[in-house]
Amino acid sequence: MRVELLCTGDELVTGLITDTNSPWFEAQLFQLGVKVDRTLLVGDVRPDITQALLEVASRADVVLVSGGLGPTLDDFTLECAAAAAGVPLVEDPQVLQWLKERYAQRNVPLNPGAFRMARVPQGAEVVRNPLGSAPMVILRLGRARLFFVPGVPREYRALAEGEVLPRIRALLGSDPERVYRAFRLLRTVGIPESQLDATVAPLVPQHPRVVFGFRTHAPENHLKLMATAPTQAEADAALAAAEAASRQLLGTAVFSADDEEYASVLAKLLTRAGATLATAESCTGGLIAQQLTAVSGASTFFIGGAVSYAEKMKVAWAGVPSEVLARHTAVSRETASAMAEGVRAVCGTTYGLSVTGYAGPTGGTSEDPVGTVYCALAAEGAPTRSERFSLMGDRDRVRLFAATSALEMLRQRLLAGPSVP
Repeated sequence: MRVELLCTGDELVTGLITDTNSPWFEAQLFQLGVKVDRTLLVGDVRPDITQALLEVASRADVVLVSGGLGPTLDDFTLECAAAAAGVPLVEDPQVLQWLKERYAQRNVPLNPGAFRMARVPQGAEVVRNPLGSAPMVILRLGRARLFFVPGVPREYRALAEGEVLPRIRALLGSDPERVYRAFRLLRTVGIPESQLDATVAPLVPQHPRVVFGFRTHAPENHLKLMATAPTQAEADAALAAAEAASRQLLGTAVFSADDEEYASVLAKLLTRAGATLATAESCTGGLIAQQLTAVSGASTFFIGGAVSYAEKMKVAWAGVPSEVLARHTAVSRETASAMAEGVRAVCGTTYGLSVTGYAGPTGGTSEDPVGTVYCALAAEGAPTRSERFSLMGDRDRVRLFAATSALEMLRQRLLAGPSVP
């Protein structure tokens, strides 16, 4: 089954709003084993919408069309649909009754614009909108079934979940050529996309039913595995084999799968270990603490953090000896270590994590240019570990990767277990 999406509206092609409906629907559809073949955005231009409808209908079995069903003059998607189908617009008495009931419930009089929403292409099927006024309209155009829904996200999702997806599921059940898919997203950090590609490349010929793909979502790089087979059991088995082989090659660079976020993974590791954490941040300005406290229940493992930007605050809040700053400067391996040790001692935690560096665009020295970051991890009963990182990019990117570099030191320590110093 070939499925395409057509989204209409000037606001989508002028940057006024972002299309959030399509990614959501694509994810819902993929759970049925169907991959959307194409998503098309078209502005509020009648000939463009009419032509787009004819094009998608010539290629697809199912098309979800969103936007342009409301009561205003720029809502003319159904006019274009009627033109594409070569039929007139007619006032549907059932839709008109729905509109009267809805407006009466809201104690609002019907206005001329409301009647526009009752005009649908002749021969189309209408479905009541549970959350709004404009109905869903279903129209056959050539080989394709076109589902027209409002672009308002809450109405879009209600109709997609309650009406469109069940119909697609029924069509799939009667499709003799149906293929089954299984998908896994392996999320990694600390490994560049090109290296990720090279590492798993030997697996591609060994797993012919699986497509290996890649996605960068800084600071992460993702490996996409999609298996296709005549039955769901075969697709699941092919995916499981490819995933196991990929995990074996990538090792601890894989921190989670699918929707599980990095901070949630760390939270589970800390909780499982019964460990607590305190942070001392300079160039990241509290970004580490922000990521960790975004996890519900973070108070069980995150005791507190200090954003010690100025040197005097590194002394006062993170317990850095003033002689360390005088001898080694604020951006150094020694200062990072002292920050981690000091904040751990002050907060009485299992671990202390610190970061200091030059995020840019100003600052830096010949020995430590902009992008140089020092991270340190102090652990109860173990030597403090400190590392130097050379990060590329603008200020925001350096800060983001600095926070991840520090957190990755902690994750790897937790994975290694309590016996590792």
